[in-house]
Amino acid sequence: MDINIKGNPGTGNTFQEVHIGTVQNYNPNATTVINYNYGDKPKATSSPDNNMTDDEREHLKSEIMTYVSRIKQYVANEWRNRYETTWRSVLDIPEVKSIVFSPGKQKDTLFNRNLVANIIYIMCNAGFYSETNATALTVALEGDKEHSVRGQLAKEPADRLLVKHVKALLQ
Repeated sequence: MDINIKGNPGTGNTFQEVHIGTVQNYNPNATTVINYNYGDKPKATSSPDNNMTDDEREHLKSEIMTYVSRIKQYVANEWRNRYETTWRSVLDIPEVKSIVFSPGKQKDTLFNRNLVANIIYIMCNAGFYSETNATALTVALEGDKEHSVRGQLAKEPADRLLVKHVKALLQ
């Protein structure tokens, strides 16, 4: 193999060509090798936190309901009398329930705020909300149009089954 360097690589740098048959040849202490080629990595499936009590789940549900009530003024007229029951039904969908109570690496939240924003996006497309502008919804939810939720209000969740169940609930 010919190493071609374009531009100034700097001084004192060393370039080596290494042929690795297997990782154990290169690093004998390697114990596990996982090869994910061409996007065949399995999806991570998370289950509801088994350590979480029913009271804790109900508390998080009320936190989510408080959060989504910030945009209640944008609910379409035909959904106004069913707003809270619809959201509670969405939170009871098993695919939603399994991940909505875990915020992951999100900051300043007790629940998966990104998933809630993705669900709001699905609801906007289904006519649940009369306002569909991500900036207006972000300002109503977070008080800041530059918040990271804004990006999540413009896309569906990656889990297709979750999307299918939420859309079916809104039919």
